[in-house]
Amino acid sequence: MGILTKVKVAVARRKLNSMDIIGTDSLEKLIHSRFLADFKKSQELRDMVGKDSLDEITAEDVNTYQLYKFRESMRYAMENSHYYKKKYEAAGITPDDIKTMADISKVPFTDPDDLAENSMAFCAVSQGKVMRAFTTSGTTGNRKRVFFTQNDVLNIVDSIAAAVKSVGMTKDDTLQVMFPAVSAWDPGLMMDSACKLAGLNSLVSSTADVDEQIKNMKDNKTTYLIGLTSFIYRITMLAKDKYDLRSMGVKTIICSAEPLPEIMRKQMIEAWGCPVLAQYGMTEMGLATAIECAAYDGMHTSGAYFFVEAVDPVTGESKGYGESGELIWTSLVMEGTPLIRYRSRDISQILPAPCNCGCFSTVRRVAKIQGRLDAQTKIGYGQKIFPALFDEVLLAVPGVLSYKLTLTHEGYKDKLNFVLEYKGDEEEGHRQVEAALMSLDEIKDALDNDLIEIPEVSFIEAGSIEFVPKSKAIVDLRENYDVSST
Repeated sequence: MGILTKVKVAVARRKLNSMDIIGTDSLEKLIHSRFLADFKKSQELRDMVGKDSLDEITAEDVNTYQLYKFRESMRYAMENSHYYKKKYEAAGITPDDIKTMADISKVPFTDPDDLAENSMAFCAVSQGKVMRAFTTSGTTGNRKRVFFTQNDVLNIVDSIAAAVKSVGMTKDDTLQVMFPAVSAWDPGLMMDSACKLAGLNSLVSSTADVDEQIKNMKDNKTTYLIGLTSFIYRITMLAKDKYDLRSMGVKTIICSAEPLPEIMRKQMIEAWGCPVLAQYGMTEMGLATAIECAAYDGMHTSGAYFFVEAVDPVTGESKGYGESGELIWTSLVMEGTPLIRYRSRDISQILPAPCNCGCFSTVRRVAKIQGRLDAQTKIGYGQKIFPALFDEVLLAVPGVLSYKLTLTHEGYKDKLNFVLEYKGDEEEGHRQVEAALMSLDEIKDALDNDLIEIPEVSFIEAGSIEFVPKSKAIVDLRENYDVSST
């Protein structure tokens, strides 16, 4: 069981809400199950909902439940976390001040840099109650460390199990977990252990060797794939001319931990002949927070465990449904490291229920991730560039597997140097890549104003370099350059 060896399997499985839940509405059923359990126990929740029974649960009921859980989580954090006790006392705010969804905007944000600088101040339990600690990268050079109790781990297992069931996985299927192994960042082990504890079949296959990945699929009769977006894409593009991927029997591919550009989705669907879905997770929130369905109508959030909102990243003003903003996450049941209004740096939109799939009628969704605030920079006189901008045009060029852009500055002009992993005729590749770059207004405008050099393009052989997880697509070597996203 790996990281779940401390949990007695038989006892743990009796505590899982998702064990007896099946069907493509599993995630919504899990949320309703938690809602009903709390509704029976709490008079406060019944008063907030304004009902004595829940024969039918509406989207508004779920919103009210999340408000109730937000207040509970805030109260728990204030009583048990040194960081939040000081933060909320300084702000002069208490959970009793949060009476409506609009009141949530009164609660100060939690910045990832604060978590990186003093992770222990966030911990709300004694170290003896910590079952597992995860480490994730921080923007200050320090690493963020988050702590999970046994209840936290079981909640993560519940969320993972319900999520994969919601995209059609059953006990007859096998999930191949394809995250490249990294010492400080290894969600693959958590995913594999969670599936096994929930009674689902899975295996970890972290190798970058294409032939070994395909062999694992054949040997284990793999029917579902989940892994790092760029990693699965790379395996797909290197394997598709060598193997008949459509004959492998893969039913669904779940792309995680990175945005899923539409051109990547399109090429993987063509190669495998199955749906390719986006999944959103943060280590700080326990990895499993939202997953897309085959309707491609937004990612369904695990609303019993997390509350998500979108805000203006500069002013902090709340955004309405369909308006782009920074995603702000709150853990609703976390014991080890509760996080309230935690800034993700990811840009997206909140979408209302219901979903066009017909299986989710009460849970609001998160739209496609548009990019990260800390991945944006500017060229020329202020044109914003970010990886997603180039993904859609460069990966659409046949033969391009990946790219890296290096930014330098000479005199008054920016220089853009693109190095692309490419298989094919280089002369034709140059022509198509240059045309793709010139189709971008950000490049054309900067050239028209004579503030950048003509982009330089060079190729390296596809598959000739080692895959590096979470590598930066844009490397900015310019000194003292204003990279503000505002």
